[in-house]
Amino acid sequence: MGMAASQARYLGLTARKTNVEYEGQQINQARTALSNQSASLWNQMLSLSVPTVPEITEYTTHQYSFSDGYNNYTLSNIQTVDHEEDGVKYNAQVTYYYNQDSYKSVQSRNTNPQVQSVTSAKVVDTKSFGLQYTTTAGTVKITSGTDDQGQSLAGTNATVTKITDTSSDAYKNYLKANNLTELPEGTNLFTITYQDTAGNSVTRYTTSSTDISSQTTEDSITLQTENINNDPYYMLGNTKAEKYVAGADIELDAAYEQILFDFPNLQGKEMWVYEKNGHRVFATKEELDACIASGQDSVKEDEFKISSSIDYQDPLNQYYAATISQRMEVKDYAILDDATGSGRYANIKLRDFSENFDLKSEEVTDQNSYNDAMNQYYYDVAQYEKQMTDINAKTSIIQEQDRTLELRLKQLDTEQKALTTEMDAVKGIIQKNVESTFKTFGG
Repeated sequence: MGMAASQARYLGLTARKTNVEYEGQQINQARTALSNQSASLWNQMLSLSVPTVPEITEYTTHQYSFSDGYNNYTLSNIQTVDHEEDGVKYNAQVTYYYNQDSYKSVQSRNTNPQVQSVTSAKVVDTKSFGLQYTTTAGTVKITSGTDDQGQSLAGTNATVTKITDTSSDAYKNYLKANNLTELPEGTNLFTITYQDTAGNSVTRYTTSSTDISSQTTEDSITLQTENINNDPYYMLGNTKAEKYVAGADIELDAAYEQILFDFPNLQGKEMWVYEKNGHRVFATKEELDACIASGQDSVKEDEFKISSSIDYQDPLNQYYAATISQRMEVKDYAILDDATGSGRYANIKLRDFSENFDLKSEEVTDQNSYNDAMNQYYYDVAQYEKQMTDINAKTSIIQEQDRTLELRLKQLDTEQKALTTEMDAVKGIIQKNVESTFKTFGG
């Protein structure tokens, strides 16, 4: 090998060895970073708190209770005092509680009321009247028949109006109430309006082959008249609401009175009743109408109009009355007697009671709180195990990466040794070439 070639080879080996050393340094730095990550995971694992099972004794307390034959009472707090009142010395001030049922009204929100106003016609009453014509067209005098209160209508003036508009609600309601699609040929439809003996305006329907609204002759005939109820009512989903009428239902009357007592702002408002979750609940006509309007307004604002107006309605306030059990708490002075000397009280004499009561002593466990603590424990265990699993998984990845880097470092070490050996050989060749080329005299 010539001197120039040997020198070039030596320089190439030197550059390659430098690259190997540089890559080795990079690997050592990477392994150092992995070591820091592993240490961080180790510290994180050490900082984890191992969940402990709650002891049921932590939720068990000593409790006194007594009964007066009507209510059961439980002492929740006892304080030792030295108090005298009306010549009686009390040695304790106690707090006790009991449950008392009370009839209360409740306001709740129907979040999806689906209110609709529905009008349907039906014949609710049929009467026969003897009508006497007068000389004024459209005005007749009733000669026989009774009103809804059973009072005679004889001598009552009535107004007869012929219905000619077949698209009017009155015409449609008559057909609907009588299950007709149209009037028989030659039949005229009229409304007869009069005041009953209570002063109420009453409108009824009748039919005739002649136009009795334009007759001016004096005559007497008997006509069959029908009272058609077409008052609107409300539907809430598939449930029909009924207008509340006082005196029709004792239970409803009691609920209504209680609701007015607890919510006086409802006084004087028209109320409707419907079934909801097994309860008969009240709602005001004002709020039922507001629900309908809110749905219609929302549909106008919805450019897609995917749903109907009943799906956009605001929540509806509803009211009902029910018997509710309430916890009543009382604070009072008492005489507690430890007759047995066992450290547990045997009986109690309260200032507000004339009698002494035997005390029942027992260990009571707050099972709900204990169950909550156990549920929290199970949750904490699951969280702890998940965190440990995550740490172990990350540690395994770091170890695998470190093993890969270590293997590569060993490969570089082998390569570096080989380069060093080869460089020594090339260096020897260069030295011989120098001596043979430039040495003038032999040694």
